[in-house]
Order: sequence, then C-alpha cells, then structure tokens
Amino acid sequence: MELRELSKENIDAIKSVFLQIFSAEPWNDTWTDEQLRLYILELMGNSNPLLLGLYDDERLTGIALGRIKHWYTGAEYWIDEFGILPEYQKKGTGSDFMRKIKEFLSDRDIKKITLLTDRTFPAFRFYKKNGFYEKDEQVFMVYEGGTHT
Repeated sequence: MELRELSKENIDAIKSVFLQIFSAEPWNDTWTDEQLRLYILELMGNSNPLLLGLYDDERLTGIALGRIKHWYTGAEYWIDEFGILPEYQKKGTGSDFMRKIKEFLSDRDIKKITLLTDRTFPAFRFYKKNGFYEKDEQVFMVYEGGTHT
C-alpha cells in the first residue's frame, strides 16, 4: 500500500471511494453527484489543502481529506474526512494508512492531527486505538438557524 497526494485529477476516484465509505453503515449519507463534487472541490480549494490517498497498486482504497492549519503551537493537519473502503476495513489497513500519514506529516515537521468524529461510531474507537484522545475542555457546537432568540 502506498500513500499519495491527491489533486483535482483524482476527483472521480475520490468521489467513488467517498460514496462507498459514507453511503454505508453507520453513516448512511445520501449525496447527489453535484453536492459531493462541490464538497470535494471546496476541500481542495481551502488554504493549504492536503488530500491524501492510500493506494493498493493503482486502486484508491482510502482517503484523508483535510488541510494544514497554522496555529500558535505550530502547523497541524485538520482532517475533514477520513475513510477506508469497506472491503479493506478491519484488516489493519486504516491503521497502516494513519501511520503513513503521521510519517508523511512528521517529515514536514507537522506533529499534530485534529479531527471530529461521532462518539457512537466505530471510527471513535479506531482513532483512540491510533493515539488520538478527547479534549475534555472543548465542545462541538451547532446553530441550525430558524427562530431568533
């Protein structure tokens, strides 16, 4: 398995892998082709985008879509989306991908990775197993609009 940087030339492969991962349990996301294309292009258009793929020969099997953020403590990799094709899950592929990402970042003097996940999904246990921890003092907040209070 090989880690490669992804670009706009890979958008069709990224969309295909994304749909196979996030249309399945436990996410059950429903994306239109246009919504997904725009979302991925937005991720690619961020300042300092870093989109990484895990390849089995020439087949894209995993994605890490994010960006480099510069912070007072140094640069960090903020992952917006991370996933492995279902048939590669539970075989150590995700952990191998994360290890390769950490090595890639370390070579660029980036030591921190941040992300959000749902505590009730298997991904939560995966990240904990791979060295991530919860920041007790932080909370994820949402405003969905509607009535003004």
